Amino acid sequence: MQLAFALAAVLLGASVPDFQVVDLQGASHTFASLKGGTTVVAFIAVRCPVSNAYNQRMEALYKDYSAKGVKFVFINANVNESSDEVKAHAQQVGFTFPVYRDSGNVADRFDAQVTPETFVIDKAGIIRYHGAIDDAQNEARVRKQSLHVALDEVLAGKAVTVAETKAFGCSVKRAHHRGPTD
Repeated sequence: MQLAFALAAVLLGASVPDFQVVDLQGASHTFASLKGGTTVVAFIAVRCPVSNAYNQRMEALYKDYSAKGVKFVFINANVNESSDEVKAHAQQVGFTFPVYRDSGNVADRFDAQVTPETFVIDKAGIIRYHGAIDDAQNEARVRKQSLHVALDEVLAGKAVTVAETKAFGCSVKRAHHRGPTD
């Protein structure tokens, strides 16, 4: 079964088909209704210390780039984190952006493996960047702001110089996962 999901994954340079997510009040939303000219899809978590190390950076990216017209779809795909837990976490850390729940194995469609992991989709619906937000969990050690650079290049109508980086973090806890968890 996992092989079938991997074969259906959307790859860098491919068009993103529509999918559904659920907001923290339980309402369903299609990607088509959430996306904009340029859209970032980010997989995040409540219990992952790596994802949590990025909470303020994600908030800053959201504020900076939503002001430039970029849409953000933050998705919690972890089956072991309830909607109530996700909602409480978002309020506690002060997210001003909505967080959605993965209602149909969206993480599988993107082949997202860790939290945080990001995808930049251009106005034509094509994935132009996939990978990490930056190169260090510790913000003081950041040398390369990969997501920031990719967004600037897409917004300027340029090709993304470094279209893929290695995302790092905690594994996505999928509903169909039967093995040990971290």
